[in-house]
Amino acid sequence: MSAKKTVFVRSSLLALAGLLPSAALLSSAPLLAQDDSLPMPPVFLKAMEPMVERAAASDKVVLTRHSGTFGGRKLSYDAIVTESPVANAKGQTAAVVVTYAYVARGSTGARRPVLFFFNGGPGASSSPLHMNAFGPRRIVGKGDTARLENNPNSLLDVADLVFIDPPGTGASMPVKGADASSLFSVSGDAAAVADVVQRWRQANGRTDGPFALVGESYGTARALAMLDAEGKAKLPLPDGVALFSLSLGDNDGPVISDVSLLPTLAAVAWYHQAVDRKGKSVEQHFAEARAFAENDYARALIAGASLPGGERAKVAARMSELIGLPAAGLEKDGLQLDRQSFMLGLLSAKGLRTGQLDGRATRATAESNMHPPFDDPSMTLGAETGHLIADYIGKDLGYALPSAYRTLNLGINFKWDWGRGEVYRTVRFAPFLSKALAEKPGMKLMTVGGYYDITTPVAAGQFALDHAGIGPDRRTSKTYAAGHSVFEDEGELARFAADMRDWAGKLGQ
Repeated sequence: MSAKKTVFVRSSLLALAGLLPSAALLSSAPLLAQDDSLPMPPVFLKAMEPMVERAAASDKVVLTRHSGTFGGRKLSYDAIVTESPVANAKGQTAAVVVTYAYVARGSTGARRPVLFFFNGGPGASSSPLHMNAFGPRRIVGKGDTARLENNPNSLLDVADLVFIDPPGTGASMPVKGADASSLFSVSGDAAAVADVVQRWRQANGRTDGPFALVGESYGTARALAMLDAEGKAKLPLPDGVALFSLSLGDNDGPVISDVSLLPTLAAVAWYHQAVDRKGKSVEQHFAEARAFAENDYARALIAGASLPGGERAKVAARMSELIGLPAAGLEKDGLQLDRQSFMLGLLSAKGLRTGQLDGRATRATAESNMHPPFDDPSMTLGAETGHLIADYIGKDLGYALPSAYRTLNLGINFKWDWGRGEVYRTVRFAPFLSKALAEKPGMKLMTVGGYYDITTPVAAGQFALDHAGIGPDRRTSKTYAAGHSVFEDEGELARFAADMRDWAGKLGQ
């Protein structure tokens, strides 16, 4: 296997990353054979445990009352935990989906927006967006210092919030004796979650008000697949879609994959001062690298072996100035980029490697002793905060969990059905959005990315949208000095929340 192909396989393992705080999931691609001797972390083995099925379908609703201050505004709100039975492809009840909603008191039936959140995986619960980003209570601190605090960055001052655990995650488990396999697919998952959204709106008197879908990582693909499901089922389309760390496919070609990756590698090199910053900010360095990538670099890649030697050397030298790797090595590799070579090579003189979910993270290369992708120093799998989530749901929200809360379920990730003849990297999700925008031109689109996210580079997601005919004039795009999960960066969360608050406040206008 060539170096280029090795990294392509590796990157496909991480393509669905970031659904728990600093988390990554594996796709259906096999793990790298040359690393079989390295151990799997205990949290991986736990994430592979079988699901605990529900004894029977149920539709319980639990309401509790609370108050807090969000966006500088003090308000009272209801927390509503709802169980929603969902059907399999044959129309038989196969699982129960649990949602956690926060509704400002007195907003029922108003024009106040409702935001429906989910993370990705596939196989991740909504707990990162719920308990680390925008819910009214937030987990702060790490390890033994982790605790729950009121979240001033919650968006509850401008919108009501519903966090959805898709089938197989959180407390949303299959029903005993039912066949839930069709729910663990692009189309089945999207149809089930779309159905839950509409039933929640109907049950809570919100069908006359605006609503939006908000997804992160594979959750961005789910959101667009839900648009397709809503269209097929004649369900109402949302008034907005917010996509964090876009994972939409459409960027694995031999030229575009390198062109879209180079600006992110430049940002990581800038952060580690592995290049001469020349007084530029990360935003300026990223923009300069992107302009080069989409012009001289793209032309050089297209030319391939026909590129004159002098021109190749000139392009390699410019790449080196931007991303910090030696020009000779880049020229030898045909100007093609390799995530693994970059992460291991950028800081090799210091004996360090960088992270992939967040390129700012480092670890001594000699201590990278876990099976890839778990050797990523920016990765955890959220297990250390699982007890806080369960305690919060049980004590604060009054909902008795039927089984241990599953922040992560890699079992369904490995068997995910991408469609007939498809794998993750071949599915195109952006066309679903193009079609929905044609049907509902007023739909507002928000895209979010982190400069240091090597897993889902900012330019890659934007290319997928541009390639589907959704240009910058059709969307609000924000990039932050953060990794894959922007909300994990304390310095950027307030800015992120302010931008989301502004966007949500315009829904339905």
